[in-house]
Parts: sequence; structure tokens; C-alpha cells
Amino acid sequence: MKNKLKISLRKIEEEDIPTLIEIEKTASSKTYSAMLTEKEWLDELAKGNAMVYAIIMDGEIVGDISYEMKNKNTAYISGLCVNSKYKGQGIGKEAIKILLEDLKEVKIVELLTHPDNAAAMHIYKFFGFKQVGKPKENYFGDGEPRIKMIFKK
Repeated sequence: MKNKLKISLRKIEEEDIPTLIEIEKTASSKTYSAMLTEKEWLDELAKGNAMVYAIIMDGEIVGDISYEMKNKNTAYISGLCVNSKYKGQGIGKEAIKILLEDLKEVKIVELLTHPDNAAAMHIYKFFGFKQVGKPKENYFGDGEPRIKMIFKK
């Protein structure tokens, strides 16, 4: 019998930042723009419309997920990262499931992802996100394209 994955989300605190930077380093690549400095994390936490969560499994931070409220009807998933040593276990999928449940009153959930990030694309499509338009080149000024995806309720 397969064990059910047990993860939870909790709001991050400043003391979590060094751990989150190390996790983000494991995922940093051309398909994922990691947050690698304390300043980036503090700036994210300072946004009044942003929610940043640690993904917890067995009492350990194994990743992070965040979103911003654009308005009362629209949320933007601004980040999802799972420590590379835990990839392929369904942690990202479970985190998205929890986040979408948290956002159940929101009509539209948007996100951006790299077109070559097959794992992320698979998760988002599983939950019903649809690609909007064609990839936009050099979206974040990092020389890489991004695809906009939207989930409408």
C-alpha cells in the first residue's frame, strides 16, 4: 500500500530565509529563476499583497510556494520550488492542491512558467491551468521565455 504524502504549508519567517536560499539554489536553472539573496526574500515578504509559505514535510522545510493577490478576484502564483533531493515525490503537486484550496474564493489564478519546465507544466495542466498565448521571450530580462497560464473557476 502506498503512503499518502503528508505536507503542510506555513507562512515563512525571517529565520527561514537561509534555508530557503539553499533550497532555491538546488533548483536554480535556465527554467527556474530562483530567489538567491536575503534582500529578494525580504522584499517579497514586505509586499502587502504577497503570501509566502514554506512547504513542510516531516518537520523539515522542503520547498516554498508563494502567491500575490492582484485584486479580489485574481491571484498570481509567484513561486514554487521544491528541494531537488525531493523532486518527483509529488510535493509540488500537493503544495499546489493546498494553495488552490486556500484560494477557492478567487475566480482566476495566474502563473508564469518556462516552456521547457516539463515537470511544472505537467502539474499545472493536471489542475486545469491553460496556456494563454505564445511564450514571451526574455520575460524577466534573463534571456529566457515564459508562458502565462490561467486557471479559471
